[in-house]
Amino acid sequence: MAVDLRDTNIDPARPEYRKMLENLQSNILKPHGRKESNHLVLRFAAGPETIRGWIREFARREVTSAQKQLEETGTYHDHGTRGGLVASLALSAAGYRALGLLPEDFGDPGRAFRGGMKRRSFSLLARNRDPPPGEWEAAYQGDIHALVSLSHDSAEDLAAKTRAVSESLRPIAEILAVERGTVLRNARGEPVEPFGFVDSRSQPLFLQADLEAEKAAGVDVWDPSAPLGLVLVDDPFTSEEDCFGSYLVFRKLQQDVENFNAGVKDLATRLGADEALAGALVVGRFKDGTPVTLRPWDGLGAVNNFEYLAHDRVGNRCPFHAHIRKANQRGANPLLNPEEERTHRIVRRGIPYGVRPASPGSASADASVAGEVGLLFQAFQGDIARQFEFIQRTWVDNPNFPEPLLFPGLNTGDDALIGQHPRAAQKWPRTWGRSGRFLDRLRFNFGDYVRLRGGEYFFTPSLSFLKNL
Repeated sequence: MAVDLRDTNIDPARPEYRKMLENLQSNILKPHGRKESNHLVLRFAAGPETIRGWIREFARREVTSAQKQLEETGTYHDHGTRGGLVASLALSAAGYRALGLLPEDFGDPGRAFRGGMKRRSFSLLARNRDPPPGEWEAAYQGDIHALVSLSHDSAEDLAAKTRAVSESLRPIAEILAVERGTVLRNARGEPVEPFGFVDSRSQPLFLQADLEAEKAAGVDVWDPSAPLGLVLVDDPFTSEEDCFGSYLVFRKLQQDVENFNAGVKDLATRLGADEALAGALVVGRFKDGTPVTLRPWDGLGAVNNFEYLAHDRVGNRCPFHAHIRKANQRGANPLLNPEEERTHRIVRRGIPYGVRPASPGSASADASVAGEVGLLFQAFQGDIARQFEFIQRTWVDNPNFPEPLLFPGLNTGDDALIGQHPRAAQKWPRTWGRSGRFLDRLRFNFGDYVRLRGGEYFFTPSLSFLKNL
């Protein structure tokens, strides 16, 4: 029986999912959990048959299936034995063309993928508000064909594998960049991004065990479940049943930690609030993950059990322009019914770059760092236009959403964390939980501390496709 992409609450032990998981690459339905990652950005430099041969062998030897990932996760939970290398391979539309395949075969869900990130950033009709591609890092300004991702808990083992894979690539590709990422964690062991805030707490969940864990943690207001179709699509280049892939958005996002912290301090002074609350009004959570819509102080932790209609309808606790509210309205979207709103979610798998923990268990986002730092943003989805681009264009970079639809005249600006709209001052509640809807708001222009350095749109194909090219 073929897998139904409307399925949710997946039990991997059920036999009908076995083939799907064996053919699906890792890190899509569930994070792989490795601490260190290297991402090799490639441009092919050989004929199609030579490239295909390398991909076949790499897939057979190295690429990790979702099934293997889940088995290793179970072994770790039962016996404490850590898994080894996790490897994946994704192709851009230009990469498919280099293999002699037509990306047009992806159909309507592949329209953004076919255009590529540079074209979608520059197009006047369907534009991301990214910096012009000419301002991106040199590695990302030309054609990009593939992304090879290697992850491991051992930095030494990862470095050795990266050298071996790089050497094997010499006859068929130019390595444009090797992006190195390291998971950062706070004192509770939760992942944080370079500004120091808990990251990836609220994610669409597909697997039964993950949903049961949320329920056991008391999550009963927000529903984190998602159908497989939110992230998976049929692989168009294999006729084999239950062979799925996922569209991947990869973006290198530089974070200006020093000026972000100075901006938070300035905002706190103008609001007459402490810096912890000011930062939480920007992000939507305190650094420890406490949702600002639930508490005006630290200490609750990274809970995921809230909705804005129930707890903060007018944005007096969590501003409408706070990052997590812009990116996910949790049923409060004035234009979409809750079910349609949920179809725009993405699956985030990012990892920080450029910073290393200062000591075991510490979050180095608060430490002094030299050089550029940021996030290697990765998001999986079933349709880039409907998901990532919709969130970025219609919600994040829209200074008039959603406030005028609820309260005309109360536009609050774009996403205070990652918005890229030409700056319009946001409207900040002067007193947590008690500010007026219109008059008791502070106009303050916060932002421009996250900047795109380059990226591309990819498709992460099925293992059946890769092994049988």
